[in-house]
Order: sequence, then structure tokens, then C-alpha cells
Amino acid sequence: MKMKHLMRSLVLPAGFLLSTQAAAFEVKVKVENLSPEGGLYFTPLWVGFHDGSFDLYDRGAAASEGVERFAEDGDFGALMSEFAGSGLDAVILNPEGFAGAPIFDPGLASYEVFDLDPAANQYFSYGAMILPSNDAFIANGDPMAHQLFNDEGEFMGPISFVVYGSEVLDAGTEANTESDAAFLNQSAPNTGETTSDGVELHPGFNGSAGNPAATPVNILGATVPPGTVIDPVKGDFTQGIVPIMRVTIQNALTPVRVSVKNQAPAGGIYLTPVWLGYHDGSFDSFNVGETASLGIERMAEDGDFGALADAFATSGAGTGQVVLNPEGFAGAPLFDPGFSSTEMVYLDAAQNRYLSYAAMVLPSNDAFIGNDNPMAYPIFDDNGDFAGPVRVKVYGSNVWDAGTEANTESDAAFFDQSAPDTGEATTDLIALHPGFNGSVGNPNGSPQNFLGGTNGPGISFDATAADFSIPGSPVAEIRVSRVVDGGHSGAWFNPARAGHGLVLEITSDGNGGSRAMVSWYHYAADGSGEQIWLTGVGPVVDDTAIVDVIQTSGAIFGESFNSADVVRINWGQVRIKFTSCNQATLSYDSLVDGYGSGSEPLTRLTSGPVDYAGACQL
Repeated sequence: MKMKHLMRSLVLPAGFLLSTQAAAFEVKVKVENLSPEGGLYFTPLWVGFHDGSFDLYDRGAAASEGVERFAEDGDFGALMSEFAGSGLDAVILNPEGFAGAPIFDPGLASYEVFDLDPAANQYFSYGAMILPSNDAFIANGDPMAHQLFNDEGEFMGPISFVVYGSEVLDAGTEANTESDAAFLNQSAPNTGETTSDGVELHPGFNGSAGNPAATPVNILGATVPPGTVIDPVKGDFTQGIVPIMRVTIQNALTPVRVSVKNQAPAGGIYLTPVWLGYHDGSFDSFNVGETASLGIERMAEDGDFGALADAFATSGAGTGQVVLNPEGFAGAPLFDPGFSSTEMVYLDAAQNRYLSYAAMVLPSNDAFIGNDNPMAYPIFDDNGDFAGPVRVKVYGSNVWDAGTEANTESDAAFFDQSAPDTGEATTDLIALHPGFNGSVGNPNGSPQNFLGGTNGPGISFDATAADFSIPGSPVAEIRVSRVVDGGHSGAWFNPARAGHGLVLEITSDGNGGSRAMVSWYHYAADGSGEQIWLTGVGPVVDDTAIVDVIQTSGAIFGESFNSADVVRINWGQVRIKFTSCNQATLSYDSLVDGYGSGSEPLTRLTSGPVDYAGACQL
């Protein structure tokens, strides 16, 4: 599926949100034509953000002029006039569609970004004409069907919904003669046979499964302007469960999962909290062979990130954070050997494209880890798509010497330092660290205090485990992954309700995103004890898998199985919001009587794919 980005407005601060949410909130609205090749087209999509009072249409009532004009000709001018004063509206185009008209061809998608006021733009409405047709359209009749913000102004997304063929509407303003029909044989706008019926569900094209006796059959099997044929089966929106369009509304910023781990073995080195900078590629934290900046000096000597954070903020290159490890050494959120932390952050694909990192190695005078190439670790590609997972593996051969303090192994942080910045100052240049005194890499260095020594708090450093100069010694690893990735695949269940559960498989959608395949094993709601099997595939949006599931029945096991016997019904939507690597919340809204809506917690039952390198596996 191709996708075109139409507009990108940068109003919210770049990076993840650390402060109170501003009045405006950026959302990305993505529109997809789910029809297969040979299926239906639809016009650009009108979208309206309002306070819940704008009613686009009522079933059985006459269509407004605005609905009539877009349902017959794809003209949104009158509708936008009717909406004026109700909120914010726009028309999402698809420039890669049919030449000369930015319509949505089968399989195409595009998106726009909008700044919304959570109070004035609390609800979402949409409308588009189905092509080809006389006056077939899709739209929501309930103005409060899609709530974006709660009463406290908090975004309720991500939101994703599919519009099916069973929801296609007939405006009742033009007879379904399939003559003078838009995108088929229309000579000019508003030239069909006028009617004055109310808005109702569309019966289906003439000759379709839902309207088999109607004539003339002009649309099904017809050749439309792009030169493609409307397949009599794929273009029949009344034939079974037919997805037409998906609309997804999400935070305009991209959430990612960041994990940091001290890879040193027991008895090895410690690390301070780790500074991470997400930037546009212009922030160069240090250069080998040059004098360390004040920010690098203060970080490398004392684990103080204040000056580095100030320099990064002044550069305007992006957004930074310091990842702590609260379970580390008592009284300080250090990374003990083998300890790790995972956080979720929100990034702007344009402003936060690259990753930089820095941390002090403990104990030491001025040893640190960091990347001197600001573009070494891209998080997003040129199109703004996630380029990860990003894996930064730091070995002892990557440990740097800031050159600002002599390696006397006295007045050293996390060993025998009496106060910050008390070591023997030097004016050397940044270079690879030779290794602790007496190490494999620096056997003649003296005095040898660290290796085999014990610091003030009573922590001993093994002469081998703490020698990072031994070839291949692991020091740290940093991973940046999707919030939900292949590592979340596996079985999940609610321990309090053992006996039912679901199996997830997270895969690529082939267009820079992810999708989830869900198989939910449960029981019928009528108390019969009969098992039901709900399956579906849907997008993973931010931290949530949103899947419309199908219930199947009717066939027989084994050699007697006949696929023609399978009965499929659209059961409803399942949402799985992952709150951590091992916990999630499942919520559902069923379209089938007796099941209703609800939610329950989920716990991971099985781990993800073997050797998977996602952030949750660090």
C-alpha cells in the first residue's frame, strides 16, 4: 500500500512530553482504501473536528445540500459552508490517486496532521463519495460516534475503525440508474435523475448480491477512467464482509520503547544514568582528538549531565532525557552490572531523527561512553518511517578517556572521591581509554587501585570482570524499538480467568508500520459452553493493536471440511493496549447480541520469538 504525506505542521515541542500538555494537541489522521485491485474507489475524505453538535445526516431524513453535493459529485464546498463555525474541517486528498483527481484508488493511503483544541474539537466526523456511483457515500450519522478527547482534555486514542460495505449509504437524492454516474459515464456534475428520498443504507449496485434484480447493470464489470475494471465480485460491497476504508487517528508524535542495560558481568564496572539525545543530526557531543566540552567533562568526571543538557537545549537540535535505574546502587539510580531500564518516549520523526548517548564509567577518573558521530544511529528514515530497531552495542574498546583528569585512580568517582571535580586536572584530548591501571590494555599503569579494589560503599571490583580492556568485553547496550514489536508475539491471558486467552503475532505491514494477527479463544455468551474462535488482522497504532475480528462457524472437522460451509460474521473490535513488555489491557466492543463491551488485564504467557532483538528483550 502506497501512502502520501500531505502536510506536516510542527507546533508541539519536539520529542516526548515531559511537561503538562499544551492546549493544542497534534493528531495524525490516516485514510486507507482497503479495497483490493478491481474494487471500489472513493473521493477525497472530508473530516470535521467539532464539539459533538454537528450532525452530518439522519437516517430516513432528507440529505442536506452539503451531503447531496458530495454524495453525487464529490464536491465538499456546500458541506464545508454548513460546517463553518462548528470546529475545524479539511479534505484529505490522495495525490497519488487517479491522474487529475486526488481520489483514493484501491490500496492507496495518505494522511494529514492537525492541531486540535481538545475542548472545541472533541469529536470526529467524516464523509466521502463511493466511486463509481450515482449518490453512494460513507459517513457517520452519530456526531459523537468517534470521541477524540475526554472531558479533561486527554486524548483517548489511538482510534482506528473500518467502514464496511454494509455501512454504505444512499443519499436518496439521485436515482440509482447507473447512468450519469460519477467516475463512470457522467457528462457533467449534478446530471443524474433527481429524487427526494431520505438517506438510507444503499441496496447495492444493480446486479449485486444485495440487489440482484435491479437493472441496468452498468457499474459492476464496467471500465472506469483509469482504465481499470470494477470486478463484479470485488466491486460488490454487498457480498459478505467487505472492508471499504480504514481511518486511524493517533498522536502525531511517534512513541518508541527505549531500553538501556549495563552488560558488564558481576564484579564488573557500573554506569551512571545514561543521557540520550534525540536530534536532527546537527548535535555533535564530542570529537576524538579534540578537547572535551564542559558538558562532556562534567559528565565524564562526575556523572553530572547539567552542562551537557544545557548545551543540547541551546543547540535546538532536539530533545534529551536521562534514563535512570531506580533499582541500582542504593541512594543513586546507577546501572549496576546486568541491570536495565525501559521507558517509552514520544518522538518527532523530523526533529528527533538521530540518537546520541553518553554515560560515565564507574569507577573512574574521567572514563565515559558515547558516540562521536551524531548520525551514527538513525531512528527514522527520510520518509519519517521508523528505521529501527536501533541496537547500540558498546564494548570496552569503545570506552573513551575525556582527557580532563589524570588516571591516578585517586579522587575517583564511585571509589574514593571526596567531592566533585577533585581529581588532578589535565588538558589532554579525547582518546580511547587505555584501560584501568594494571589491566590487559594498560598493564604498566599505576597505581592499580580499581582492579581488585573495594570502594567506599564496600563494592569490590573483580580484577577480570572489571577489566573492560579485555578484547570483546561488553559494557552496555541501548535499544530503540517500536513500542509494540515482534517481541510481543506469543500467548497472552488473564491469570484471574485462566481457561481462555489469545495468541498474537506482530508483523510488518510492508509500509513502515506494524500489524497484529489476533486469535482469541473464548466461549459463547449464551451459557451453552460452546467455544468460539475470533480471528482478525489489524494495525498496531502507537502502543495499541486495534483489530476487527471475525467469528466463524458452520464447517465440519477433518476430511469433510468444505470452505464453502464456513459462515463468517463481523463480531466487533478488539483493542490490546500494551502497558509494559509483559502487561496489557484488552478491551472489546462487539456487534453481536449478548457480548457487549468490556475489558480485562492480560499477562504475557509465553515469550516472543527466539533471539528477537526488541527493546523488551534487553
